[in-house]
Amino acid sequence: MAKVQWSEELSVNIQEIDLQHRQLVALIAELETALAEGHGKDVLGGVIKELNAYVREHFTTEERLMRKYGFPGLPAHAAQHEAFIEKLLHVELDYLGGKADLPEDLFDYLMDWLKVHVTGFDQLYASYFLERGLV
Repeated sequence: MAKVQWSEELSVNIQEIDLQHRQLVALIAELETALAEGHGKDVLGGVIKELNAYVREHFTTEERLMRKYGFPGLPAHAAQHEAFIEKLLHVELDYLGGKADLPEDLFDYLMDWLKVHVTGFDQLYASYFLERGLV
C-alpha cells in the first residue's frame, strides 16, 4: 500500500481544487507503489501522460480563480507552474531517451512539489480567498 495519501494538510478548502490535488496524490501513490514493487519504469509513461493532462486542467483552474479574485501573488504562482511544466517536459524527454533512474527522480520531485507547493504556496491563495469569503 502506498504511503502517499490525501490528508487535510493538503486541502485548500476549495472543492474543485481539492479534487484535483487528490488526483495528483493518486498519481504519486501509483508511482510510489510501482517503485516499491520494482515496476517504476512500467508505469512511468502513463504517469507522465496523466501529469500532462493534470497540469493543463489544474494550473488553468488555479490561475483562473486567482485572476477572478485579484490574488496579488498570481505572477509568482504562475511562474512556479511554468517551472513544473518545464520540469515535466524534461522528464518526458528523458523518458523517451531511456534515462535509467527517472521514475525515482520524478517521484522525488512530485513529493517535493506536494510538500513545498501544495502545503505552502497553494495555502496562500486559499487563505486569501477564504478571508474574503470567496469561492
